Amino acid sequence: MAPADRSKIAKLEVPHFSLEERERRWARVRTLMDREGIDVLVAPPNTGHWDHFQANVRYLTGLGGNCVEAAAVFPREGEVTGIVVSVPPLEVHLGSQDWVRDIRDCGKLFGDGIAERLRELGAERARIGIAGLSYATRMPEGIIHHGTYAKIRDAFPDADFVDATLLMEEAKYVKSAEELAFLQRATDIVERAIDTMVAEARPGVPENVVYARMIATMVEEGGELPTMFQWLAAPDPGGLQFQPSTRKLRSGDMISNEIEARWAGYVAQGVQPVVLGKVGAEYAAMFRVQQDALERCYELLRPGHTVADLIEAAAAAGEGTGYRCVLTMHGRGLGDDAPISYQGVQDETMRTWPIEENACFIVKPLVSTLDGSKRIYWGDTVVATAGGARRMGKRAREIIEIR
Repeated sequence: MAPADRSKIAKLEVPHFSLEERERRWARVRTLMDREGIDVLVAPPNTGHWDHFQANVRYLTGLGGNCVEAAAVFPREGEVTGIVVSVPPLEVHLGSQDWVRDIRDCGKLFGDGIAERLRELGAERARIGIAGLSYATRMPEGIIHHGTYAKIRDAFPDADFVDATLLMEEAKYVKSAEELAFLQRATDIVERAIDTMVAEARPGVPENVVYARMIATMVEEGGELPTMFQWLAAPDPGGLQFQPSTRKLRSGDMISNEIEARWAGYVAQGVQPVVLGKVGAEYAAMFRVQQDALERCYELLRPGHTVADLIEAAAAAGEGTGYRCVLTMHGRGLGDDAPISYQGVQDETMRTWPIEENACFIVKPLVSTLDGSKRIYWGDTVVATAGGARRMGKRAREIIEIR
């Protein structure tokens, strides 16, 4: 399986990062590998969770998008290798980025392709880190396929295999200026999609039609697919969102949503409730609690605090109001970056994760009635700074009324 020749490959007109950004990332990851005594790092293929699980491969190589299946073999010293299938053709992989030249078609046998490169690196007795062996965000049992791992493990019985998942989360946590610019572009696309929702959502219009036009807006703005876009329309949308039905919207409906857009894989998110009519008194009261919680969390998004501080701040905002308030917050980048707190419930590693400048999050405290029949939340992608959160979005913090 010889490396592909890119000498005559045309450069595709797609957004991509600079070589300076590549050198920054590679140096950061290799410093962490040196700290952990890891000789070579493997990022396996997994297109799950709206392609979020490909984040490590794309972070290291620039390869990805449209659920492209790709893996990376990243030595502490030596050339970085991308392992792919030839759908799309290798010319597309080579033309869409200029970070990695050694890109190999494994014929869907990723374990064999990874093992071949590890042999070339002399990894028979190496310490091999697997990013995604366990404890990935949203997938605590890991994201590497059993067959892939079994082939690598069996090919190197004398190697020391270790989990490098948190190493990669640590590497990706603080964003560079280039990454922040990509996340800003993704945020702008989210807000264009929200504009479309406000323009199109009316009584009598099928839910899926509004949804489709929002997706079209994202693509027209340069956004990637797939993208996570949750939706629920009902007078009291108390449950979790999923996808729209062909049901026609009605006066009095509230549209609850989570809207993500991707720019070159970088994922921003916005949460924007919309009411077809006038906001009811109880929802207005709940929203005031939610905004109080959000403001408290924004104040704490600065160095010197941890995720646990934000969890406690959100809960405190609900005390004495007659409503329950819990924090949902997770990192933004090429996927659901760490740290992650799903409605305030998370293990100790995530609870004690320190806030650092230029880390990015979606912060969206959720307020509900005590019986859970009504709930509301609002959120935007934000950057942690020395003075607290800086919003990337520009829309008003409100429940939008369509009359």
